[in-house]
Amino acid sequence: MKKSISYALLFCLFLFSCKKDKQMAPDVNLLIKAGALQAKVAAITTFSAGTNNGQAFQHEWKLDGKVVSTLYNFNFTATKAGTYILAYKGYNEAGEFKHTYTITVPVPVVDITANSSRYISRIFEYLPAPGQFVNETLGKPEQAQKLIGSTTNLISLGGFGGYIIFGFDHSVVNNSGNDLAIYGNPSGAPYHFSEPGIVMVSQDSNGNGLADDEWYELAGSEYTKTTTIKNYEITYTNPKAFANVTWKDNQGNSGEVKVNNFHKHNFYPEFAANQENITFKGTLLPPSTGKVGSIIISSPFDWGYTDSYSTGDDYKTNLYNSLDLSWAVDKNGSKVDLKTIDFVKVYTGQSADAGSLGEISTEVKGAVDLGIK
Repeated sequence: MKKSISYALLFCLFLFSCKKDKQMAPDVNLLIKAGALQAKVAAITTFSAGTNNGQAFQHEWKLDGKVVSTLYNFNFTATKAGTYILAYKGYNEAGEFKHTYTITVPVPVVDITANSSRYISRIFEYLPAPGQFVNETLGKPEQAQKLIGSTTNLISLGGFGGYIIFGFDHSVVNNSGNDLAIYGNPSGAPYHFSEPGIVMVSQDSNGNGLADDEWYELAGSEYTKTTTIKNYEITYTNPKAFANVTWKDNQGNSGEVKVNNFHKHNFYPEFAANQENITFKGTLLPPSTGKVGSIIISSPFDWGYTDSYSTGDDYKTNLYNSLDLSWAVDKNGSKVDLKTIDFVKVYTGQSADAGSLGEISTEVKGAVDLGIK
């Protein structure tokens, strides 16, 4: 009887051993077999792995090195443009199968049509820094809306950092030469008065139609000069009265935006979300104020800025500042190859006082896509 039990146990072990020996490495059937493919922002692409021989195995999907699924499938949805690496592994005790996908997700582009306008079609945000025109006609949100479809209205951005963000009804294409024209109101020789604004651009990388993506500066003639300060920050405090607006910066300096008797009201933007203080960040251009005789002037920069009577882009002839999207740099100063852009930001680039003429504050009258005639 004991021998019979022993033989039975040995037979079972033999069968188990045979079954184990028969297990094979995964023979995987991928739904998508290519190694490189293209997807769209916010669109689902389904990846799955089946078996060719009926053998079960385990699954692992890694997106950019992070495990995102251990099921037989994975639904990929890109939240923004970019290049993604999806690695699949099917495995069991007998072996494993691997496959890597390179998924390219291009920036969404709103194509130009016969009905596209060359003018601003939308104002996304207007937030001026303290200034003499702020809270009156040239410094109110409703005035900013008048830039839509026009180059003859005017909005003031106040002191350093004050900005406006706008867009067109299409993606602006980076063509050969200059791509954008931005109108201001500088004056030329002999009594130059420019109030240079820095221009930044952005792509709608996440496809949501909002200006909440990475910004790139269009590096103008002063960008690499030692007199230009990168990563500058200034904080203005609301006096909540007709009084000088105090400020402090991240360079250890402090000062005031001084009120004058031509504009008897609070210079701090009363429509800003924070009514205690407000901080602006960006690239600080050197002041260019001076005098010709007794006349206060503010000299222009050569090229690359708005509201600047520049000789480098021939403001005298064009009556606007022209800008090339190929000048774009990232936050580290590295060149960025932008095929298209969707959003434009202009902000006052100087923190300077022009005496009886008040603070230096960039003005914008409108903008045009030079790619549309």
